[in-house]
Order: sequence, then C-alpha cells, then structure tokens
Amino acid sequence: MKKVIFSLLTVFFSFANLFAQEQSKNIDSLLIELKNAKEDTAKVNLYHNVSKHFVLAHIDTVPYFSEQGITLAKQLGFKKGEMMNLNVLGNYYENKTEYDKAIETYDKALSIAKEINSTEGFAMLYNNIGMVNIRQGKYDLALPLMFDALKAEEQLGNQKGISQSYNNIGVIYFYQQNFNRATEYFEKSLAMEEKIGDPTAIKQAVNNLGAIFDYLKNYPKAIEQYQKAFDLNLSQNDKREMATNLHNIAVAYYNMGEFSKSEEYHNQSLDIREEIGDTNGIALAYFNYGELLRKNNRLYESKVYYENGLQIAQENDLLKVKQQIYGAFSALYEQQNNHKLANEYLYKFIAVKDSILNRENNEIIAEVETKYQTEKKERELLESRAIIAENDLKIRRKNTLIYGTTTLAIVLAILSYLIYQQQKLKNKQLQKENELKEALNQIAIQNKLQEQRLRISRDLHDNIGAQLTFIISTLDTIKYGFKLQNEKLGEKIQSVSNFTSNTIFELRDTIWAMNKTQITFEDLNARITNFIEKARESTEKTNFNFEISEGLIDKYNFTSIEGMNMYRIIQESVHNALKYAEAKNITVIIKEKDEKITISVEDDGNGFDLKNAPLGNGLNNIRKRAREIKGDIAIKSSPQQGTKIILEVVKSSFKSEKKAS
Repeated sequence: MKKVIFSLLTVFFSFANLFAQEQSKNIDSLLIELKNAKEDTAKVNLYHNVSKHFVLAHIDTVPYFSEQGITLAKQLGFKKGEMMNLNVLGNYYENKTEYDKAIETYDKALSIAKEINSTEGFAMLYNNIGMVNIRQGKYDLALPLMFDALKAEEQLGNQKGISQSYNNIGVIYFYQQNFNRATEYFEKSLAMEEKIGDPTAIKQAVNNLGAIFDYLKNYPKAIEQYQKAFDLNLSQNDKREMATNLHNIAVAYYNMGEFSKSEEYHNQSLDIREEIGDTNGIALAYFNYGELLRKNNRLYESKVYYENGLQIAQENDLLKVKQQIYGAFSALYEQQNNHKLANEYLYKFIAVKDSILNRENNEIIAEVETKYQTEKKERELLESRAIIAENDLKIRRKNTLIYGTTTLAIVLAILSYLIYQQQKLKNKQLQKENELKEALNQIAIQNKLQEQRLRISRDLHDNIGAQLTFIISTLDTIKYGFKLQNEKLGEKIQSVSNFTSNTIFELRDTIWAMNKTQITFEDLNARITNFIEKARESTEKTNFNFEISEGLIDKYNFTSIEGMNMYRIIQESVHNALKYAEAKNITVIIKEKDEKITISVEDDGNGFDLKNAPLGNGLNNIRKRAREIKGDIAIKSSPQQGTKIILEVVKSSFKSEKKAS
C-alpha cells in the first residue's frame, strides 16, 4: 500500500514554487518585449516572468535572467522586484536539489519581505522554505513555516493559497505519522476546494484522503473516497484516472478479503486501459496485482499475473516494466526456494537495467548533439550578421572612414564579448554535467556495495544459519533418540551442540555488524543490553549492571569493525567473569574521560595473579581486538579484589555527529 499512498502525496509538492498570480504571456513575445524594454521597474518584472517560465521549460537558463533582474532591481531600489527575482532563483536551486543555496536565497528574499512588510512575500517564501525542509525530511522545521504561510494567506484572503497550505500541513502530519491531524487538514482543504470549484484539486484531495484511510486499514472509508474520485473523473471523462481509481478500489477490497469484488474492479480497470490503449498501464496493473498476490503467498496466481504483464511489456518494448516483473519473478522463486530460477530472473533484471541505462545514455548523447548543432547554427547566424554589418560599414566608409572604423571596432568587441560569455556559460554547464555524472556514478557504486553486503548477510543467515540449526537438531536427536551408554560420548555431543549454538549467536552478531555502514553508541547500547539480558537468564547467582553516559548515545558514529570489536571485548570479558570468576556482581560502564572514551568491565569474583597466570585465548583476543581499533587495554586482577578490564579509545578516532535538535 505504501506505493499507492506516496504516489498520491507527491501532488502536494507542486505547491513549492508559488509565484505571483498573474497570466504568463507567450515566451517569444516576452523575450522581444524584454529586449526592447527601458531600464525601469517594468523590465525587472519582465525578468521575473521570463525566469519563472524557464523554471519549467529550460531550468539552466533561470540564473541568467533572474540575476539580471536582481541587479537591475537593486540599481532602481525596487525591493519587491528584487524579492520576486530572488524567489525564482531559489526555485532554481531547489529544483536542482542544491538545498543549502535554495534556503540561503529564500532567506535573502524573506529579509526583503520583512523590510517592506509584504504579506504576499511571506505567504510565498514561508511556503517555499518549508517545502525545502519537507524535501530534506526536516518536518519539525517545516511545520511552523507552513503555519506562518497559512496566516499570510488568510490575511490576503487567498482561498486557493489557504487550501494549498492546508494540504501542505497535512503532508507534514502524514510523514510524522500523525494521521488524525493529517486527515483533519486534508478534509479542510477538500471542503475549501469544493467551494472554489477546482475539479483537479478536489480529485487530489479526495485521493489523498483515500490513501490515508487505506494506510490506516479503514478500507470502507478508503473505498468511499476512491469512488468519489472515480465519479469526478467519470464526469470529466478522464479514463486514465478512472482506471487508477478502480485499481485502488480493487486493492482495498483485496485487503478486506473480498477477493471476488477485488478481481471485478481490477478487471474493470484493465478494460478501461485497453480501451484507451494504455499498454504501459495494463502491464503495470498486472504487475501490481501480482505483487499483491505474492505478498499474501498466493504464489501460483501471482505468477499468472506476472506472465500476462511480461507478455504485454515484451510486445510493446516496455523496458522498465520488464525490469520490475523480472525482479518480482526472482522474489517469487526465492519464496519457493527455487534458487536457480531466482538467480536466472535476477540476471534478467540486471540485463534489462543495463539496457535502460544504455538507452538513457544514447538519449543524452543525442540531446548533446542537438544542442551542439543548435549552437553551431547560432554561431553561423552571428557570423552572417557580422559579415552583413561589415559590408554595411564599407558602404558607409565612403562617406566617413573614421566613423566606419570606430563602428566596426565596437561591433567586433561586442561580438567577441558575446562569444566569450557564451563559451563561459557552456563550460560552466559542462562542468556541472560532469559533476552530476560523477555523483550518479558514486551513488550507483554505493548501491551495488550495499546490495552485495545484504546478499552476503542473507546467504550467511539463510544457508549457514540453517545448516548450524540442522546440526543442533541432529545432535539432539542422537542424544535423546538413542540410549547412549557412554557418558563421555553424551558429554561430547552436548559440548558440540553448545558450541554450535554459540556459533549461531556469533553469526547473528556478525550479520548485524555487516548490515550497518555505521554504528552508534545507541546501536551498541541495544546490542549489549540484549546480550546482558541473555546472560542474566543463564544464571541466577550473578547480578548484572550496565551503564552508558547519556551524552554518548547520539554523539559519535564508528565503523562496523570498530563497533564489532568493542562489542566482542565486552562480550568476552563478561563471558570470562561468568565462566571462571564465579562473580556475584558484574558491571559494564561506558563513559567519556578527558579526550578518551572508556569502556570497563568489572567483577567481584575470583581474580588471578597476572604475573603467574598464563593468558588464554580469551584475553589474547581482547588485546588483539583493542589493537585493531587503536585502543589501550588494561587488565587489573587479584584473588581478593576480582578483575577489571579497561578499554580506552581516543575520541578523535570516531566521527562526531550530533543530531539536529
């Protein structure tokens, strides 16, 4: 259900770029008007309108016009014009996901809004800054900003803006898992949109309410909302959206266990998609319904839906749908423990993914080639104009040589400057494209590494874990199924069983560390607490005490190797105290001390003489693990005072990362 909900909620982000409520003229006429305009406030507004247009049409052109608008507005002392052009520049950075620059630019515009007390500016900028925080998942920061935007819209009496603010506040509450408040604000928005009479906004609000009820498993209310959306789309004859509404109703009935109704609405959705020739939608519908069946272990039926969707995707060269279905087949066969077919479809999934990437690369190359040809024609046009100008100058030179020479020099200087600026802009754009490609490559590498780590950990858990469990089961069968006369043999079998059980626990700890790129003291706290609880269950004679300084919980991050070594040192120390010391009390303390983090494990049991006692594998392992994380280990023990093992690690070895308040 999450896919359905999030696909519906994305409509609210369309309210991020709130511009002035004015009709946009044809861009060609705007550019002509801008070229001939005087250096006044009207030209500042033209820069704003042109920049606003290019946010959607050709985003990399936005800074060129908006920055000129800002410069001219400053020269004229036109504060409102400077604010509006700064806002469009902030939209540019936001759409380019350069969120720090977007916030910085919006803050500059907001300062001007406060200076001129612009309620319109408050409504626009509080909303946009709040939306950037939503995109970054900073919902606590976004919420008060959205309420400030709502207050400004109410002062303006802008019903559409108020409705949009209600929607955005509802989105934040949804992501904060506060579904009651989210529903309240979505319903307010819907009521206002019904008064305004905007069919598109009404459908969006109705669909989102349906998604909320769907998420809360209140399927009858979800169906009621989806049916309202269907009726609205039916009145507008919007068959594509009607098919989506019917699909959502089918999923809701399926979750209610009414499978016949679910299939009925699913088939109605397919009929509409076939009528409008939406092959991509048909293939996705089969895939989505197959996923629903697979996740409810109706594997045979899900396979039929996958096959139908795959056939349509293959016939219509729908590569992305093929990729999704191959991945679904791999998961299905994995559930059936048919690892051979699961791997086969996984390879197909990767092959299609690579094919999509190659196709996208070819499209990018074609786009670059088109851009090059366009720029070439522009240069040729400029050269032609230069020749015409030169010929004109030769004619005029007959009348006055001095005037002609001066004019030619000016024209050549202007042309050189324009070509230089054009080349500079082109180089800057190419540099940004290269940086983007490099970033995408790094992300792809990290994703592959994470997938490989997850696959290895899953194999360890599923294969080796299962084999070790089988060994324990077999040993128990031998021990209790046969009457063993040899007492030593029984003890040996029990010893092997215990060793295998310990190996399983250590394997789980290793998988836990593998699945984390970084570990915090909070993770370590939970793991050690769990280990101590298990140790407490194993003996009633020993009291355990675990303390960690509160300030450390969210202060440092460290690698999985560092975390695993610290955990093993504590685990080995507690194990030795239980096994050899016969301790009544064992205490584990983690705290900060000067420039170091100190971990100590102390018991009041039978200590040993450090000078005469041989160091076993346990203590040697502790020393080895301490060296691996560049820590200092100290072991203090005596028969009268028990044993204390102290690990000290310099704090600078770890990454300090305090959480945002």
